[in-house]
Amino acid sequence: MKTIDRLATLLQTSFGELAEQSAAESKVIKRRRKFDASTLAKSFILAMLAKPTANEEDIASMAASVGLTISPQAVEQRYSDQLVAFFRSLFAKMSMQVMHSESKLAPLLERFTSVKLIDSSVISLPPSLAAEFAGCGGVGEHNTAAVKLQTELDLANGELQCIQLEPGKSPDQATNRQVVPLQKGSLRIADLGYFSSAVLSCYAAWGAFFLTRLLYNVKIKVDDHSEGLVAWLSRQNDSLIDCDVTVGQGTPLDCRLIAWRIPKAIAAKRRREVRKRAKKKGRTPSQDRLAACDWNFLATNLAVEQLSVQEAIVLYRSRWQIELLFKRWKTYCQIDLMDGRTDTISMARFWVRLCGALLQQWLVILAGWFENSSLSFAKIAKRLANWMDELASCLVSHSRLCEYLAKIRNRVLPICKRTKRRKKPGTAELLRDPNLLEYSLT
Repeated sequence: MKTIDRLATLLQTSFGELAEQSAAESKVIKRRRKFDASTLAKSFILAMLAKPTANEEDIASMAASVGLTISPQAVEQRYSDQLVAFFRSLFAKMSMQVMHSESKLAPLLERFTSVKLIDSSVISLPPSLAAEFAGCGGVGEHNTAAVKLQTELDLANGELQCIQLEPGKSPDQATNRQVVPLQKGSLRIADLGYFSSAVLSCYAAWGAFFLTRLLYNVKIKVDDHSEGLVAWLSRQNDSLIDCDVTVGQGTPLDCRLIAWRIPKAIAAKRRREVRKRAKKKGRTPSQDRLAACDWNFLATNLAVEQLSVQEAIVLYRSRWQIELLFKRWKTYCQIDLMDGRTDTISMARFWVRLCGALLQQWLVILAGWFENSSLSFAKIAKRLANWMDELASCLVSHSRLCEYLAKIRNRVLPICKRTKRRKKPGTAELLRDPNLLEYSLT
């Protein structure tokens, strides 16, 4: 019940106090006739969460659910620079709110104060936004402007700890989120785009933990002998390596290396892909790059007593959950769709959809983010679209809203269960029992 009450309060705050603050900042309400800040936010966000391509008729229909009679023409007239500023401000405020589950997804995650997954997703914007959000360049106008959503998700309880907007061309390694102090006892899991031995050394000094892949061409020191990672691995007879090493030279990083050989067929497929990518760029892959295809390797500052090899592999695999978060946002909220007749309309709808994406994750946490959950987050996100009209009508009363949120949670239990896997267990099953992991995993 705590989660339900927290979400009810959060929703009423977002569509009430936060909307009023954003309206005052953006001056989107010059003189009140029909819309006020609250009904404006509810009508647009809930309509586009129910239907990402919602038109003026759909938004007017959602307005009726919040007790407002308004014509589609009146909705169309709301599109303006002020509306863009309003929803951008509201998104910024909503993204700073805290929503998390009362229980952790699996017992393994209880060892840490948080399990932070960090990743980013780039969305192309209209070229007129290039001055603020420079894109990656290349051929075509669609690369001129882009925004990067630098996102941090707590795997343990579903909380979105940060969504920071950056220019699309900004490298992940350079984000200022790299130097934000981590809570003692927390674990950060990130891909190679964020690898920095200096940053990881800071995490260890703060009493936090990290789990990351390693670059294939790094230098390592083992027993006072320094050489390339791949060259050292190629001389090992064991299929599984678990030892302490020092990585890098400029800012050496003391860590634990976990490496394991992969099946020959998979390694051969990797080499074909490496050669194919190199050929497109007119290059020839190095021998080390090809030899690295035989191995998977991770680095962590967690000791063997704190994390077994199987647990380390399962946790790194779980990083995929933030990719699935982006997939839900792009599939069911269509945050990457620029469908306005003008750039102003496109950007207004972009910020509305981002607000809806936050709301979607809050409802997914409510309905399915708890220990021993057998629910599919994707199925929950898909079903939520059907319940926005009724949710809109309940927002005026805290008690009614709590009752309806409980109803949503009960609704998803029988219809949003994960599809059972007959062969390989999924992330949830592996987190609960890492011993189900097969060493042939890639």
